[in-house]
Amino acid sequence: MVGLEKMHWKDVSALSKDFIDHLLIIDPGERMTSAQALKHPWITTNAASSSMKNLHRTISQNLLQRASSRANSTKSARSTRSTRSNKSNRSLRSDHRRVQAYELEKLNLDEG
Repeated sequence: MVGLEKMHWKDVSALSKDFIDHLLIIDPGERMTSAQALKHPWITTNAASSSMKNLHRTISQNLLQRASSRANSTKSARSTRSTRSNKSNRSLRSDHRRVQAYELEKLNLDEG
């Protein structure tokens, strides 16, 4: 077992420590395989549900950052060409505030 400092690991469950210990075994023949890792009780009970929430949050944040970058570059291009647009900064941002379901589906299709 890897020496996990008590101070740094006091709030970490025994099950998650067991999972980490099995991943950190130096000998590849004795180390947990990816298939075994996916079947570990820590993954199947706790991590799976919170992981999906974190994944959704991360995807949402990435999409918002991209949308914000596009809005800023579009805004910059518009202001250099002309001042025809009456949209405020606030309304530009609010257009991109929510992640749409089709955007998440597109990401899933792109990765598949």
